[in-house]
Amino acid sequence: MLSDIAGLAAFDRVFDAWFVHGLVTEVVTPPPDDVDGQVTSSGENGAISTMEERPGGGVEASAAATTGGRTFGRSDARQRDLMRSLLVAWPASLPVIPSRRRRPARSGRTLDMRRVWRQARRDGGELTRLRWRTRPPRARRLLLLLDVSGSLKRHTPDLLRLAYTARQAAPARTEVFTFGTQLTRITGALSGAGVDPALAAVSRAVTDADGGTAIGEALRRFLANPRYLALARGALIVVISDGLERGDPTDMVRATDRLSRLGHRLVWWSPLACSPTYRPVTRGMAGLLPHLDHLGGVQDLATGLSEVERIPAVVAGPRRAAWRLFTREREHDRHRRRASPPVAPGRPAVAER
Repeated sequence: MLSDIAGLAAFDRVFDAWFVHGLVTEVVTPPPDDVDGQVTSSGENGAISTMEERPGGGVEASAAATTGGRTFGRSDARQRDLMRSLLVAWPASLPVIPSRRRRPARSGRTLDMRRVWRQARRDGGELTRLRWRTRPPRARRLLLLLDVSGSLKRHTPDLLRLAYTARQAAPARTEVFTFGTQLTRITGALSGAGVDPALAAVSRAVTDADGGTAIGEALRRFLANPRYLALARGALIVVISDGLERGDPTDMVRATDRLSRLGHRLVWWSPLACSPTYRPVTRGMAGLLPHLDHLGGVQDLATGLSEVERIPAVVAGPRRAAWRLFTREREHDRHRRRASPPVAPGRPAVAER
């Protein structure tokens, strides 16, 4: 119910006044040099209770920063089965581009003149057989930007396992970053053998998990680094976040616009979009939508597998189609509400046969 931990004292007074029938107790304020971040308050019987400040309760975006690692648990049998399916789905879904190096081929448009002249010398100077070269396809670079703030704390372990499968399926073409209040590159941590040791390495590397949210600042730091900027150029960029930005979302919208122009496709996966009633009408998501090629819902490995299999259709479609799709769905809902007859109060609706 609170947007800031500073309002906890006032909340305790109101709570006691309402639920303890007017028995308002005195709230003890911690000293300024308290390093544990704990607030003590007296309860109904006068006993002292301790509440630890935990920024990022998994309900809404927070501005508080955390320092320290978080363990992500061990993977169970169902998660490992889904991860095996993802290891197959990633290579089949990633977009491809012709490689720069040419290889010998049975047919093509470019003659391999060196091999043609070699064969001609063997045949007495006659051009009896043609040799060809072609540019074989290779997968585009995949860039994953994963939100690990407190509003996604329930989904973070599975989202990291999803990123681990992408790294293992295309190790040479996949880059993974996490962001909360900081920006952390975890590509190396996810390169280890075994998902649980890899998540343990991520836990040691990421120190802002379950903390506050600064999406615009994190994306701005990414774009300000020339080495990171090169990773986004021509890549399939996937941002996994709920888009709950604190304060003014202008920086987040501008950074998303630039990412969309740099990458081949920009896909945004949000756990909130898994709900059929979700509509991106907040200031942040409404500003992002015109720059996105697809807005999907991912909250665990099962929904992640569905969205990975949908990538080829997104790549084959037009650019920045998320806004048009949302507008079309909104118009459809409006027409459906207009067409449905109003139900008289007190009378149940009769289903059509």
